[in-house]
Amino acid sequence: MAREEATTYDKLAGEVEKQYKEGLSFLRKMGYLDKWPEYERFRAGDQWPPATPRTKSLPRPVFNLIKMIETHKVANVMSEQINMLFSREEADDTMEQDDTGDLFSRYSAATWERVKQDDINEEALDIAANTGTVAVHYHYDMSIQGGVKFPFIGEMDGEVIDPINIFFGNEQQRNVQRQPYIIISSRESVNSVREYARKNGMSKEMVSQIKPDKDTEDEGYDLAKVEIDDSKKIAVITKYWKGTGGEIMFCKIAGGMTIKKPTNTMLTRYPIAVMQWERRKKSIRGIGDTEGLIPNQKAVNTLVAMQILSVQLTGWPKLIYKKGAIDPSKVTNAPGEMIEDHLPVGQGDGAKYLTPGNISAVAGNLVEAILTYTRQMTGADEAATGSAPSADLNATAIMLLQKASAIPIESIKRRFYSFIEDIGRIWEDIWKVKYNLPRQVTLKDDDGEEYPAMFDGSQYQEVPMSLKIDVGPSSTYSESLMLSSLDKALDRGDIDYMQYLKYAPHAVVPFRDRLMKEMEEKKGVIGQMEQLVASMQPEEREMFQSMPPDQQFMFLQQNILAPQVPQAVPNQPTAVGM
Repeated sequence: MAREEATTYDKLAGEVEKQYKEGLSFLRKMGYLDKWPEYERFRAGDQWPPATPRTKSLPRPVFNLIKMIETHKVANVMSEQINMLFSREEADDTMEQDDTGDLFSRYSAATWERVKQDDINEEALDIAANTGTVAVHYHYDMSIQGGVKFPFIGEMDGEVIDPINIFFGNEQQRNVQRQPYIIISSRESVNSVREYARKNGMSKEMVSQIKPDKDTEDEGYDLAKVEIDDSKKIAVITKYWKGTGGEIMFCKIAGGMTIKKPTNTMLTRYPIAVMQWERRKKSIRGIGDTEGLIPNQKAVNTLVAMQILSVQLTGWPKLIYKKGAIDPSKVTNAPGEMIEDHLPVGQGDGAKYLTPGNISAVAGNLVEAILTYTRQMTGADEAATGSAPSADLNATAIMLLQKASAIPIESIKRRFYSFIEDIGRIWEDIWKVKYNLPRQVTLKDDDGEEYPAMFDGSQYQEVPMSLKIDVGPSSTYSESLMLSSLDKALDRGDIDYMQYLKYAPHAVVPFRDRLMKEMEEKKGVIGQMEQLVASMQPEEREMFQSMPPDQQFMFLQQNILAPQVPQAVPNQPTAVGM
């Protein structure tokens, strides 16, 4: 029986490895295994081929136009603050107030910080801008433990998957959830793979057969192909597919053996989100900026290199002399040096410098034109990067120019927000299935103050949820603009100072809460004093106003602090302390 079971899983391993090799074959046919590493080299600044004997003296300047444009566009896409807002699809009339959506929304914000989602997004966008496609994979890590009063085992974690390491069952289907299967490849240490296989029921004899390999050629990237000699790594293949009931199944293969048997994750969605920088017709693989920028980058580098070479060859002109006219060993080119000409008078100059030809201005103008046109067509011109095209423009005009120049990036932003929505759905699915025991989590209220709460996602497994991606300003410029608007409203009298503090950015006024509390307390005491004076009879108010200020304050203070026994206004003013 054990032998039959082993044969079955060996057959599964062979099937998965065949699908993996078919995916590699597809990438190779499309040229991706050569193009993507080239894109990475250009973005990293490695933009010149190896020197040859004929080109060893050629200058190799690098004006990294690719990195400048992609870095700007990635920063622009990430410039807004993103929040996941969950809510119930159907309201429950039996409940006066349903905070399910609020709980999920606040827990998504806490999860965002815990998994460092901003770092994941930045890495993902860098890869997408370069290669055109990126994937993010979330899994439930059982090695994470926590909680004392409410102990738990397992926590969700995320990782960025390079497009060279992910393979789809249908490369023409852009919708990830409609894929027949998804395969992820990785290289992991043999010891960790053996430990994983042992924990998942593999016998010692089978575990001992897991051997390291040197199969790094298909990793594509230069640094991925080079491993430490004694690192002892092995290729691991993870496959996800949908079962007969629509549930997500997965298994792991290493060294031709199944180290994780087919397992039902109980999830309803693939825990993988994919983003295309720009869409490619009939393909889940997108188009990055690097693909179209490499010819421009090569042209700029070559033109600048030729100009530098021209200056090197002609900037210091060569000396020519007639035989016997001078002693070449005595010519040092020192400033002010005098050279004796031994030729008789009338036989011309014995020595003179060659006059080199002038560098054509066309080359320099062409470089500037290529840079300008490239930046304009990619949405990374001067206005978009914050450089004012004219010193006469004010901040509002520059802002409008930036907004207009960012139009080419708006479609990328929409795809990114859709990508984040897919991630939110994956989180929701994992919470409802894997978070099946009460655990204490730390959430934040509207003022940013932390508070503890209990979370058990399995309680909401049958509750359909709606998800909206809320996008708001988060940059320093946005905060400055918000503060400027509040300043103008305060000057016009449209708001009071309390409202100003309430809506001011917390990063600008970090002590806002304490200041508002003190002002509320002060306002309460003054209000009580004004109310007490207003309630006096006319003759009492007249007598009160005739008191010295210190006696007025003492009288009001005694009546406010001890309101149970109101004191009458004294007929004759008396000195305090008498």
